[in-house]
Amino acid sequence: MSNRIERINSEVHKTLTQILSNELKDPRLKGFITITEVKVSGDLSHCKVFVTIMAENDKEKKQSFKILQDCSSYIRKSLAQKLNMRLTPEIHFFMDETWEEGIKMDKLLDSLSKTGEN
Repeated sequence: MSNRIERINSEVHKTLTQILSNELKDPRLKGFITITEVKVSGDLSHCKVFVTIMAENDKEKKQSFKILQDCSSYIRKSLAQKLNMRLTPEIHFFMDETWEEGIKMDKLLDSLSKTGEN
């Protein structure tokens, strides 16, 4: 990946984090939303945004994710106003399940080590 794209990814990540925490005030958004990774395409037309949502339950998580997807045009417009880019990429949100998978693996490893002790 080129240094230019890496810098753009970093700047978009930082700006999107600010937008989500300071501007997106939808009361239906539940839980804590973290942007784990941003991947802007080489032609700057698309941006994959990977998020982790820590919510009370799966229903709230799915609802918050749907709201993020529905707000993508607003978020893109806000991103365009904050960044001085010739072209603002179209934003696509994806769930990042690695954190949850890590917790499941830790629990599995703990249970295996406990059965090995008996």
